[in-house]
This record gives sequence, structure tokens and C-alpha cells, in this order.
Amino acid sequence: MISTKAFTLPLLLLASCVSFAPPTGVEPAPSVSRVLGLVNEARARPRRCGGERHAAVPPLAQSAILDRVAVAHAREMAARGRMSHSGADGSTPGERAIRAGYRWQAIGENVAYGQPTSEQVVAGWLGSAHHCANIMDPDYTDMGIGFAAGTRDSARPYWSQVFGKPAP
Repeated sequence: MISTKAFTLPLLLLASCVSFAPPTGVEPAPSVSRVLGLVNEARARPRRCGGERHAAVPPLAQSAILDRVAVAHAREMAARGRMSHSGADGSTPGERAIRAGYRWQAIGENVAYGQPTSEQVVAGWLGSAHHCANIMDPDYTDMGIGFAAGTRDSARPYWSQVFGKPAP
């Protein structure tokens, strides 16, 4: 999870240790609307993320720009065979969003590796206190999602979820 507000960048990663036989259980092309729907279902109800309680928050809107940012990052992670919030060029989620044309006042990112379906990746993020807190953050209004099958050591998918709130 990366959440950037006033350029503070705590870094936490979500990885799955569950192995599966790719590609039989992997969604061929996860639906952006399915992931967004699952995230908005989660945001619609109060929930506990670790020891922290979160009130229900408004739904997120799909952002075409953040989708492009997330897809590019997921593809880059898959090509490198490495899950990371840092780009190959050392870029942060905020820098990648700005380069894509998204001017933000709040930006955040969840990444994951290995979950073969939209349902499993969202469940994994919700099961992690810090990733869940990103999902439930009321400062975010927009979301983009990216998915790419691994290309180096396995076909396990890489995921990038980018949250944002545009600058006024």
C-alpha cells in the first residue's frame, strides 16, 4: 500500500503465498467494472481494517487515466517479475499519475501478486489492514485497476490498484 498525502510514502506490500496451477484458474481478462464493483461494495459498509474502524464511504469512480497508470505498472511488474510500488525508473505512484496527466491532491496504490481472480485480489486487499484502509479512505474519489499475467517465472498475475482525488 502506498498512500501519498503531502508526499508521505509508507510502503507495505501484499503478496500471496498460495500457489496455483496457472493459467487454468486465472481470469483471462479481469473486468475493471468487476473490481470497481467489489471495492464499492466494500466501501458501502462500515468495516474494520485491522484494529481500525472505518465508516462507510462514497463509491469510487472509474478513472480512465488511473486505469492506464495501473495497467502500465502491472505490465511493468510482470515483465520484471517483481512486485513493487517503485517503477523500473524509480518512479512513485504519484509521479506516474502526473506523467499520465492526472493532477492529484491525494494518491495511493495497492499492488498484489498471485491472486487469479478479481474476487480473490479484492478479498486479499480487504484482509490486509493497510490495503483495506486504502480502499476505505474517504479522501479518494477515483480508482484505476491494472492486471497483467506474469511473463518471467510464472503466469501468476500482477495487480495494481491506483486511487486518487483530483487537484481542485
